[in-house]
Amino acid sequence: MQWVFLVLALWAALVELHSGTFYLAAVAGAALLTTVIGYWIRGDLLILVFLILCGMLLAAVMLYRRRRAPGTTLADLDVGQSVTISGVSQHGNQLTVSYRGTTWEAVMDDGAAVAPGDTAVISRRTDKLLHLTVPRAVAQT
Repeated sequence: MQWVFLVLALWAALVELHSGTFYLAAVAGAALLTTVIGYWIRGDLLILVFLILCGMLLAAVMLYRRRRAPGTTLADLDVGQSVTISGVSQHGNQLTVSYRGTTWEAVMDDGAAVAPGDTAVISRRTDKLLHLTVPRAVAQT
């Protein structure tokens, strides 16, 4: 019966490497631990041990991934990049900018007055809206 769990552990580990989820890693770990525990426990009780270990390790993986998910964000590579202002609305609060070969909507975070053709720097991005500031070299003059 131990060989079955050893084969299951190897199979789950290989499928885990292919899929990239951590849930199959928990199943592989439970099967491997069941293989080791099989030296002391025999028979159908070993299946119950495997199910309990699967439940415990799957819950641990779920809690780990849930706790870790909000803190891991990728860096926004758009921040600090220059954009060219292609249009300003009549009220001056909505801008149209050209960036990465397409047109984006933007606003000036620092409230500076800009005209079409000026350049600005992306300070942050929310959804599809770019927040801009005046470049430092221009702001100092």
